[in-house]
Amino acid sequence: MGRYTCAYNCEHASDSDVKYFKFPLYSPRKLKRWLSSMKWPGWTPSRFSVLCISHFEEQHIDRTGKSVTLKEDAVPTKFPSVDDAQKRKMKAPVNPRGKRFKTAGAKASPASPAQPPGTGTGTGTGTGAATAKRSGHPEPGQTEQPAGEKDPRKWRIIVDERLMKIESFPHFFHGDYCVPLTESEDPEKVIEVREPWEWLGLDVRGPLPQTLNGHRYLLTVTDYFSKWVEAVPMESCLPSNVAAPVVDVVAHFGYPIRILSRLPHDVVHKINRELQDQLKVTVALVVYHRQTGAADRVTQQLIDRMVNGLVEEHAADWDVYLPAQVFSLCFKEHPKTKERPFSALCCKGPEPVRSPRGANFDCSRIQESAFVVR
Repeated sequence: MGRYTCAYNCEHASDSDVKYFKFPLYSPRKLKRWLSSMKWPGWTPSRFSVLCISHFEEQHIDRTGKSVTLKEDAVPTKFPSVDDAQKRKMKAPVNPRGKRFKTAGAKASPASPAQPPGTGTGTGTGTGAATAKRSGHPEPGQTEQPAGEKDPRKWRIIVDERLMKIESFPHFFHGDYCVPLTESEDPEKVIEVREPWEWLGLDVRGPLPQTLNGHRYLLTVTDYFSKWVEAVPMESCLPSNVAAPVVDVVAHFGYPIRILSRLPHDVVHKINRELQDQLKVTVALVVYHRQTGAADRVTQQLIDRMVNGLVEEHAADWDVYLPAQVFSLCFKEHPKTKERPFSALCCKGPEPVRSPRGANFDCSRIQESAFVVR
């Protein structure tokens, strides 16, 4: 199955051997030139971010060696105009990932489980991202996203390493930036987030600098519609540690339809067992979904900036300053919705639902569906 390649209806879009190049994270000056040429303000590449060869002029490509590489002064220049980029940006929240998402799901198999997301140096091919480093945590199968060698961010978003092995979905950034979005062939596999507190996303970040209170991890729960964020510091990222804050969130805001997470399958299963015991429900409230971090990238970037600021300014007691930062995040106008998350959730939203809902959504249907977020 082919990889996702090239920009907007490129003639090479169906090729399976397109070359990918990683961003020059090792050279701030060179990286600045790349980002300036891309015309995508506010975005920062990570270790898994790549551009395909079709974005580079032939004069910048070195084909003399055993493998195709970029010349030292290479800068990507083949991008759409600003007007085209704006049109695409406005269209993205409306149209689902349809074909791309379906392809990713079709490639995954029980023998080779699968992850959306993430972010080295040098050049790379589209045959999959670098193997995720193992987490220091003893939980089996639990891994963390590596960051670039010169990346000041020391923490990671804990994800399932099997998500990095889907050949048809090798790099999340390239898929979002370069591949044209198409209408889904099967409307039943598209879920549109229409109301507050219907669909949530759960992430665990860490390990962060250990605070005086012993906290090293940060759990975040985000409402995809209102952009409301709940953030809780944790000493460990064991399933029991993750489940406890989720129980508190449900008690306060009510039951969502489901909570999406990119934590490993086995960890999600254990979290659900904890939730079922504590909430006395039979439904699996947390569902493994590879689109968890990609459905709402803007909010994810806001959370990342918040975490980076806390770690840099208050390394020993970031957990003490966390509530104030989350409060500020939820009471400021969101750059995408142009309204405050507090207003969208607490002033306009329905009353909290005090019993499990969405019985017609089974896990397999959710995992195979693409989410459309405003």
